[in-house]
Amino acid sequence: MNKYVEITLLNDADIDLYFLWEKLYAQLHLAFVETVNDNGLVSVGVSFPKYRDGNKPWLGDKIRIFAESEGELNNLNLDKWLDRLTDYIHVKKVKDVPEKVNGYAFFKRLNDKSNQEKLARRRAKNLDISIEEARVFFADQDNRQQPKRQLTHYPYISTLSLHSDSKYPMTVVREETTEAVFNGGFSTYGFSVKREGTSGDSAVPLF
Repeated sequence: MNKYVEITLLNDADIDLYFLWEKLYAQLHLAFVETVNDNGLVSVGVSFPKYRDGNKPWLGDKIRIFAESEGELNNLNLDKWLDRLTDYIHVKKVKDVPEKVNGYAFFKRLNDKSNQEKLARRRAKNLDISIEEARVFFADQDNRQQPKRQLTHYPYISTLSLHSDSKYPMTVVREETTEAVFNGGFSTYGFSVKREGTSGDSAVPLF
């Protein structure tokens, strides 16, 4: 990961920060989906530089989007997708990742199970439904069954389920590592995912 874009959510007493995260991430997800490859992955990953878990979990007010090249970031066409949020966010120009970083991290969705795809294929076959419907079922089920302890230990982003038209918390977990790991790409939310046939996840730099 050599290049990045940083987005800051602007403080506004009239608008809750979690509400802004919900609106921003909905648009980022749409931008990421437009660049998905044949393996269902995208080449850009995200980090939250002010991330905090524990007794007072907080996502912070910044997100960084990383890529190997400036072209990959430009292909996201963020000006288009974030046009309606310009009064509430500040998007910086593409910058180089510093030569010296504080390590790396996997930012993941809680309960992102590696065997979820197999379960989805089985459900689709047994119930004669589409694979997309089956994937949504397991994604929603995992998030709704998270213990309250986990939901209060990690920060989250409220997300709208297209399957049930209801909201659920997309809980974000950070796992630090000392190595710059890249195994194929990231999910359409910019998170690390463990894919079949890979040795691990994809990490982003911390600084």
